[in-house]
Amino acid sequence: MRGAFVHNAFLRGPKFSEPWTMFREAAGRAGIEMTAATSADMALPIGDGGSLRRILGDPDFVIFWDKDVRCAANLELCGMLVMDSSECIAACDDKSLTHLALARAGVPSIETIACPLSFDDYDDTSFLDAAESRFGYPIVVKDCFGSFGEQVHLARNRDDLEALVSGPYRPRILQRFADCGGRDVRVEVVGGRAVAAMARAAPEGDFRSNATIGGSIEAHEPTAEESELAIRACEAVGADFAGVDILVSDGRPVVCEVNSSAHMLNLRNCTGIDVSDIILEHAMRRARR
Repeated sequence: MRGAFVHNAFLRGPKFSEPWTMFREAAGRAGIEMTAATSADMALPIGDGGSLRRILGDPDFVIFWDKDVRCAANLELCGMLVMDSSECIAACDDKSLTHLALARAGVPSIETIACPLSFDDYDDTSFLDAAESRFGYPIVVKDCFGSFGEQVHLARNRDDLEALVSGPYRPRILQRFADCGGRDVRVEVVGGRAVAAMARAAPEGDFRSNATIGGSIEAHEPTAEESELAIRACEAVGADFAGVDILVSDGRPVVCEVNSSAHMLNLRNCTGIDVSDIILEHAMRRARR
């Protein structure tokens, strides 16, 4: 069986090379011939399946480790089995679409308001009144597109809120702040099963638990409720595999985010579970159907 791994051409450095290294080693253990290519390698005419297959080695499946929805969709157009799908990637990459998908499926998530579309700076911010009266302060402000917690901010008053949405327009969401002590749980789901989890805690003085910005991690045995919630979240966005972030809000667990290409090294380091092996097993099962 042959597989292909697609990653972004312009994200470089150790953190972004880790996934391919892990999948390459997992492919060796599984006896799979695995080829890697970048999104730039496949900047070809839409529908040119012959050229794409030559670049990727005519794979039985493609592990798509990027957010280039158009590239993934072109691979699908050319008849390739792509995981995660372009529709899933789109739903996970845009946080407003994530929460729309979760709400559509009835999956409990953090209460969220999508900021209205503008084609320039906001010249009227009265729409913030609804979030202010509904959520109170603080309010979490997130760019719809972002990773590693770097585009997540906390507005403690109206001045903060105005400042965070001012300037050139970017798609954003506003969320109710969950007073969970800066702690959450990431549950990795593959093929409809919760296969590993870790608990994360924010560094002192921060509310974001991402390890990349200094959060601490430890192995976690997910509860039945956490596992079920993570699986339902993946079903809602159509994910073959994803890392689902769960936190406690108003005394109940809710989904915060669904990450379609969640980095796996920290999870392996603290749990001993290499999710790349499990993902490849799932990919082979799907390819054989």
